[in-house]
Amino acid sequence: MSAFEDELAANFAKFSTEWKQQASENVKALEGNKFYLESYRRISALNGIKHDIIMPNLSPDSASFFFEAHNDTLVSHVNASVGAWRSSLKALRSFIENCLAALYYKDHPIELELWGQGKFRIGFTDLTKYFLDHPHLQGVPAALSGLEAIKEEYATLSQAVHGSAASFRMTDSAAEILLWKTEAAKIGMWATRERKTIESVVLLIVTLYRDKLSATQLPALRQVLYYAISESKRTKLKSELKITIK
Repeated sequence: MSAFEDELAANFAKFSTEWKQQASENVKALEGNKFYLESYRRISALNGIKHDIIMPNLSPDSASFFFEAHNDTLVSHVNASVGAWRSSLKALRSFIENCLAALYYKDHPIELELWGQGKFRIGFTDLTKYFLDHPHLQGVPAALSGLEAIKEEYATLSQAVHGSAASFRMTDSAAEILLWKTEAAKIGMWATRERKTIESVVLLIVTLYRDKLSATQLPALRQVLYYAISESKRTKLKSELKITIK
């Protein structure tokens, strides 16, 4: 092995040791924050949706997109737990994309088959347009169906994906390499995006499948949805769609 390769190997060993140590320190520094428990509760609501709405009503192939979306929220949660904010926000954008894909392909089995063959793709703009015109959402305000917030959050999260907004960047200078940060402001920023993103998608699913959530149906699911939907939206769901979340 050349001296150059020896130097690279030594640098790699040093880097590996340091990032693992820093990750452990970050977890300890962040773990007491209330936002992580709140996040886990919201993710539990998605798990309830998976079992009570997605699995009984979607084909296995279309449901697999939602399974990946659910996993995206866990990836976001874990990345946020070590202060890897930009990565955590990227996972939230993937969550939106996979949820919309699951619901779209449920209605489009031919396109799903073509997608499996690598012959079909649909982007975010066309997905949102499809749901804006969806017959089950006609008469439901976009603010209540979640579509309005989905578009807003997707645009914001895209800035994190592309690093196009200074507030989402991890580095400040050419000499600086940062995998994570533990500033309180970053925690709050992630928590806000995560809360609004999950709520918007949950509202879309609830309004699409409101016939399965009315009256006394699926009481356990309606109970856990409490953690994913704000009080103001719960009030509107009850008054406008006769869905009680408590």
